Amino acid sequence: MENIATDPVVHQLMKQLKFTQILCVVSSILTLCLLAGGIFLFCRVRGLAQSCEPVVEKMAKLDVESLNETLTYINTSLETVDWEQVARSLSQLDVEAINSAIEKLDVDAINSAVEGLDTEELTQSLKNLNEAVEKFREISERMGSIFGRR
Repeated sequence: MENIATDPVVHQLMKQLKFTQILCVVSSILTLCLLAGGIFLFCRVRGLAQSCEPVVEKMAKLDVESLNETLTYINTSLETVDWEQVARSLSQLDVEAINSAIEKLDVDAINSAVEGLDTEELTQSLKNLNEAVEKFREISERMGSIFGRR
């Protein structure tokens, strides 16, 4: 038996076996760490997905086409206003100039824009949009806490 232990080839094989065992232990530990990290991230992402569900529901309720049509109508109506004249009047802070600028405003265009608004639908759409933005803000804060940004 002593001949086998003193043989240089067997000694070399024993060294390689020890090295292989060490590498296997290290790779097993790294694999376990990766598995634990994956489970941790999965739990965090699942929690974020659950918190996103109300946002998705609010976004589904949002009538984007109607909101876009209303905003386009408002934009078209407001394009008829002479904003340069309004800006000049405000920069001078002269009450008479402001009054004359107000007189020059196309009140009929503004009134027709206001009359054509579906205020209930706009209010509901804006409420849904505000709630969605609030949820996105919460999600952003949670994502920041996951990655260590506060």
